[in-house]
Amino acid sequence: MVSCSAALSAQQHEIGVWGGLGHSFGDINNSQESLQFAEPAFGFFYRYNFNSRAAWYLGAAFGSTYGEDAISDDIYQQTRNLSFRTGLWEVATRFELNFFPLSRTKKDEWFTPFVFAGLSVYHFNPQALYEGSWVDLQPLGTEGQNIEELSGIDPYYRYQVAIPLGGGVKFAVSENITLGLEVNWHKLFTDYLDDVSAVYMDPAILASTDNGALSVALADRSAELSDIVPIGRAGQQRGDKYRNDSFAFAGIFLSYSIVNLKCPMPGGGKGF
Repeated sequence: MVSCSAALSAQQHEIGVWGGLGHSFGDINNSQESLQFAEPAFGFFYRYNFNSRAAWYLGAAFGSTYGEDAISDDIYQQTRNLSFRTGLWEVATRFELNFFPLSRTKKDEWFTPFVFAGLSVYHFNPQALYEGSWVDLQPLGTEGQNIEELSGIDPYYRYQVAIPLGGGVKFAVSENITLGLEVNWHKLFTDYLDDVSAVYMDPAILASTDNGALSVALADRSAELSDIVPIGRAGQQRGDKYRNDSFAFAGIFLSYSIVNLKCPMPGGGKGF
């Protein structure tokens, strides 16, 4: 009878899932310490282990984020009175480096911190709640993006590239199962995740564009506060154009390692 043994050291392939939270930081969510707008997020991934220290990762993630000036502690934001929500989904690839060797068969190599860096393509679509309906903000050009010859601002794309950076810890809990925690911060190349970046456009000029009345209404929502004089004068600061937005995912992951089986040939020959 031919017996087969699992070549545990050759567990190069992993498939897994993760779940946790997503959060954004921008002109509306501008506090790096506050996580009050965190929303559920999840994803799945494939990991190829070159060895016990280095790996390549390919995954997809899904989440959302939102923000409301009205509940900020900052008096200017309360007066500005803007808000948004957006879904976030991405496909990402990255390179991971373990601080220590990670082995599923050696008792002293069951745990390691790790770091990673990579590249992702993601989609976002900021919306605002207006008169009971969710309105897509990007087509409205609330800062004059639809009249770039006057505003100097080009329309932004809802598909973008980001650089995911982060780290966490991995635990080899059995011969096949790895459990871990990670924080995944995304460096973005846009300041319009929340549709807020630069200055207010002249309302009279905005009104002359397609969807002009809606653009004016959602560009300056301070007028909705009955005791506030509208602040959206042409050229008045609306956001911080010198600092791009960002978002992060954080959560727990669980992966299963695919074990390659090697069976010795009769007489001690090489297996398959």
